[in-house]
Amino acid sequence: MRGKRVPSSPKPAARLAGTGLLTVAVAVLLLSACATVPAGADLDAAVSRAESRCRCRLGVSAQHLESGRRYEHNGDVEFESASVIKIAVLTEAMARVHEGSVDLAARWDLTEANKADGSGTLLMLDAGLNPTWNDLTTLMIGPSDNTATNAWIDRLGVDAINSRMRSLGYTRITLLGTIPRLSTRGEEPSAWKGFRLGIITAHEVGDWMSRVAQGALLDPDSSKKIFAYLDNDPSRLRIARRFPSEDLWAGKTGTMSGVRNDSGILRTKKGKFVFAIFTADSKAEGLGPDHPAVLAIADLAKTIVDEWSRDLPDIVAKPE
Repeated sequence: MRGKRVPSSPKPAARLAGTGLLTVAVAVLLLSACATVPAGADLDAAVSRAESRCRCRLGVSAQHLESGRRYEHNGDVEFESASVIKIAVLTEAMARVHEGSVDLAARWDLTEANKADGSGTLLMLDAGLNPTWNDLTTLMIGPSDNTATNAWIDRLGVDAINSRMRSLGYTRITLLGTIPRLSTRGEEPSAWKGFRLGIITAHEVGDWMSRVAQGALLDPDSSKKIFAYLDNDPSRLRIARRFPSEDLWAGKTGTMSGVRNDSGILRTKKGKFVFAIFTADSKAEGLGPDHPAVLAIADLAKTIVDEWSRDLPDIVAKPE
């Protein structure tokens, strides 16, 4: 009787080949696993580093308009606006200009009573000055003059400004009131104690900047005017800090105690990058342009642009 055949052991060469196939299979699986890591993982890590550096909470919205890439962190979380809320005042002002109820060439009278405390040039000048409403708009956005801002808020009205933002779909960009007057300086309790100027989210401000960049916020002419004000000598100490001068920047900053905000449109050879980066409750020590929150904003913006630019083609300029 024939015995049952026992399968022979594989030859050494066959065993080695099998091991090699297994190694390749494992390597393919590992590479596949790496490929499934979310594209924003590196940016999440960059945000974590930025928050640790400034010891603060960050809200971030970043977009590359030509490719449609987008990244957000705490995009729908509300932040104190500081002077970034002045974009809402600017929106209503330009809408009124288009409607014909505001003439930018008309003049406004500076008095001691209507000077605002905080940032700006007008509070240092003599009463009796008669800037145009166009001058006031320029001062409100670039130098972030608070007296010019209050002049516009008094003229337009808080409710009308907020209503305009709601009509454009911005339910969480909200102006809360005027800025404390210079005449209240020294009073106790301070008018600045617990003061809030406005509420914003990174998502909505980023979307507002995107629509301005594309000429689609209001009518084309008004959107162009808004862009021009943002583009007139904006601060390059935050988001635009790490970029060369040939990368053009148009934007609006905001600063209050514990708050360092910036937002705007960066134009590079890789296209337009739109940013809104806000900070809150910073516990980091420091003052001025080298505050840790300011540097954190600058480094985060540079990381995002560098990360996305690796595989973005150069934009060929179109003729005017």
